[in-house]
Amino acid sequence: MEIEVKYQTNQEQAAQLWRHPLIAPWLGEERQLSMEACYYDSPAGDCARAGFALRLRREGRRQICAVKGGDPEGADGVARRIELEVSADSLAQGVRSLLQNPSLPRQWAAALSGPLEQTARMTFTRRAADYRRQNLWIELCYDWGKILANSGQSPIGECELELKLGSEKEFLELIQALEAQLGWKPWRKSKYARAKELMK
Repeated sequence: MEIEVKYQTNQEQAAQLWRHPLIAPWLGEERQLSMEACYYDSPAGDCARAGFALRLRREGRRQICAVKGGDPEGADGVARRIELEVSADSLAQGVRSLLQNPSLPRQWAAALSGPLEQTARMTFTRRAADYRRQNLWIELCYDWGKILANSGQSPIGECELELKLGSEKEFLELIQALEAQLGWKPWRKSKYARAKELMK
């Protein structure tokens, strides 16, 4: 299960989050990666109809194939989604590995069993660091770049906080405190949701 919240931001606002007194004392070493994410679906849109996205993402020198879907957002602005991922040299290899995962929902497996085609591509840079306080582990990210789909494009500029380990209650309390002090509101659109708008 992926549990995360995101905010539409620029680089100055991201730096404000990194420096915030509720974050900075527990923030680890920063890392930066160039990323390219390609999304796929069947010609008939079976993945979208089954309620998930299929992604092959290059993260530096690694490639990760993932499926993610489920509840895109809650009333609190936090997304809680099923996410399964595997290391893969190609889309075909990744899909084969995902189909062998017993946690893959049956309707998702059916959608992955036929031909697939690319629907969108994203290129961006990710600045990331890990927040660790007692039993709480959160990954902070700032992504900037662009979404490309159907001959159109849209800019990426967003901060994400993802709960990696620990209490969801503590995570939500921290998020709420940050939102109150920074004046931020959750951004309820995923990158792929924005890509789908370009596809229309």
